[in-house]
Amino acid sequence: MTSTPREIGTLIVVVLTANHLPNKKYIGKQDPYCAITLNGQTRRTKAIKKGGQHPEWDEEIRFQVYEDDENLSQPDKNGTPPPLPPKNNKIKAIKGGMFMKVACYADNAWEPDLIGDGLVDLTEVITKGESDEWYTLVYKDRFAGKVYLEMTLYSKVSLFSQSCYADPNPVPIGT
Repeated sequence: MTSTPREIGTLIVVVLTANHLPNKKYIGKQDPYCAITLNGQTRRTKAIKKGGQHPEWDEEIRFQVYEDDENLSQPDKNGTPPPLPPKNNKIKAIKGGMFMKVACYADNAWEPDLIGDGLVDLTEVITKGESDEWYTLVYKDRFAGKVYLEMTLYSKVSLFSQSCYADPNPVPIGT
């Protein structure tokens, strides 16, 4: 029995800008683009002609995000069926892991040159609904610049337990 994973929502990643990218071109300025990978799906921005070391993309990339239910749907070694999923809607993990890969490339006629890459922890955007931050890129264990991402999760399920919300019937203090 295979079950379809529950859709959590849509993750919108706005790739705004990068800075301090090493130049991969010997003459002139490079044409950088950014590629984002989540759950095996890779999407990229347009290459910025002569974007050089400080490109500005301001491009939106969207991913559908699903709950990781592999542990729930697999029977154990004895052949016993898996336990029923919990009744609350709180997300345990997302399909593809809690990290997203970001990579910058210098576009050229033959094969793109990797400028640098890094992993983005999605914990904050999953729990708070949004995250805006600079992320460090690395190439061969050396600093290769930073990229600024604005991430927003438009959720179809509740991300927080009921205890996070205020009591609908507050009792005044001192009564």
